[in-house]
Amino acid sequence: MPVKTEIASHRGGALVWPENSPTAFRNTALLPVEQVEFDVHPTTDGRLAVFHDPTLERTSDGTGPIGGYSWAELQRFTLKGTDGERMPSLEEVIAIFRPTAIRLRLEIKPDHERRPYPQSPAMVAAVLAAEGMLERTTVTSFQVETLAALLRHARPLGTIWILSNYVMTDVGIAGAIRTAQLHGIPALSVHRTLLTADVVKAVRDAGLGIGGFAANEEADIRRMFELGVDVFTTDRPDRAVAIRAALG
Repeated sequence: MPVKTEIASHRGGALVWPENSPTAFRNTALLPVEQVEFDVHPTTDGRLAVFHDPTLERTSDGTGPIGGYSWAELQRFTLKGTDGERMPSLEEVIAIFRPTAIRLRLEIKPDHERRPYPQSPAMVAAVLAAEGMLERTTVTSFQVETLAALLRHARPLGTIWILSNYVMTDVGIAGAIRTAQLHGIPALSVHRTLLTADVVKAVRDAGLGIGGFAANEEADIRRMFELGVDVFTTDRPDRAVAIRAALG
């Protein structure tokens, strides 16, 4: 097992604790993982809310598109599965992890119609710079143009283009590599079902970093280590940590 393979707690460990909640982040902060993954959406008054879906219904008691609310309005809603917790802001998540060695893996989400929020790249860059966290944050997105826009505002620790299975089917790994190189994106992430040794080799041969996502079951987690990816996201960071420890 290559020791370089890192573990990213996806949404703070979404199959262990309520996703993207303060509880999930506080518990992740106690784990020996290298990264914590989370998602951001902009509010109408210029804040960045840490929340996965573009609409509120699935994981909160709110309704409608998250991007249609101010920060104060969003704070009226509670997160499902928690004891009345509210969604945190980007600054609040940073405060949890600042004292730790865990790096941030921030995904910039699109709106409820899958359109990029035009203000998000500049907002993310501004908050990370103001908080002194650019050098501790990797920014990710399924939309390569969003990452290209971010790089026009700031240079974080890294950027990763997350490849949807549709992209992999439509353009293949060779097309994805060329697109990433065109936009100056140094790393790709591929869904566990399409991540093979050949894909890893092709990406590495092109001089790019390679990671995986959605590895939650034991067999999938073990495979990430066997493939020697740079990092993988998992909703079961506790399981991933135990497996890595057992592999030695």
